[in-house]
Amino acid sequence: MTRVVAFVLVFLGLVAQPVTAEPRARDDMLASASILAAQEPLDACGGRKLLDKIVPDGPFLEACKFHDACYRSGALDQGRCDADFLTDMQTACDAEYPLSKAGAQNATCRVAAATYYKAVNSRFGALLYPGGRTEGQLGEITQRVTGHGGTPHLEACSEVTNTANRKLRYYLTLHDAKGQWIATAPALKSAALQPGETRRLCAGTALSFFRSAQNMGPVYAVTLKADDPASINPFGDLVSLDRMDCETASGACQRVAP
Repeated sequence: MTRVVAFVLVFLGLVAQPVTAEPRARDDMLASASILAAQEPLDACGGRKLLDKIVPDGPFLEACKFHDACYRSGALDQGRCDADFLTDMQTACDAEYPLSKAGAQNATCRVAAATYYKAVNSRFGALLYPGGRTEGQLGEITQRVTGHGGTPHLEACSEVTNTANRKLRYYLTLHDAKGQWIATAPALKSAALQPGETRRLCAGTALSFFRSAQNMGPVYAVTLKADDPASINPFGDLVSLDRMDCETASGACQRVAP
C-alpha cells in the first residue's frame, strides 16, 4: 500500500516540508504484536520493478515494511500508522546520517521522510487503508447574528470531529428553510482531519450577495459532509454524515437524519 501511494504523489512532484514526529503509538505491546504478525515478505517502500526505482527504500525499508503491516493489521487507525511511519523514518535518518557528522545529509533525509509521510497521510492513503470508514460528527451548534444597524447576517458554528479510522476531508454546509444552499465552509479548501481530531467550522450568509438572516426562513439546516476517498473524482464525492436543524429565532437545534 505504501508503495502505490508514495509513487503517485512523488511522481506528481508534491514535495513536502518536514513534519514534526510524534511519540509512537505502536510501542504498545499488543499493537506491535498485531502489526508484526501482519507483515508480508514483499512489504517495502517502492515494491518491485519500476516502483522500486522511483520510490527507493533508502534508509526507510524497515519503516515502510512496518507501515504496510500497520495498515494491513488494523491495529491502529491510519493517522497513527502514518505518524509512527514518520517517527521511524526520522529515526532512520538520525542513525544513517548523524547530525554531528552529516548534517546536510540528515536534513535531506528528513525532507524525504516528510515527502513519504505526506504521500501516505492523504486522500490516497485513506483510500488504501483497509476497512476505512467514512464518518464524522457535529457538536453543539452555536449561532450569532452580526451587522446590527445594517443587513443582519447569520453565522452557525460547530465543532466537527473525525470519528472515522482514517484521515478525511470535511465541509460544513448551510441550507435555508426551503433546503436551498447558502454557504459551505471552508470556502476554498476542505478541513482535513486526522482520526479523532476536532476543528471548529462556521458557515454563514455574510459571503452571499442575496442572503441574510432576514430571508433564511424560520429554520435552517447545518450538514456535515465528507469527501469519500473511494471515489476518485476531481470534483469530489461528498457524503452527508450528520445534520442539525435549527430555529432561526432562538438558535435551538436538534439532530436529524442527514
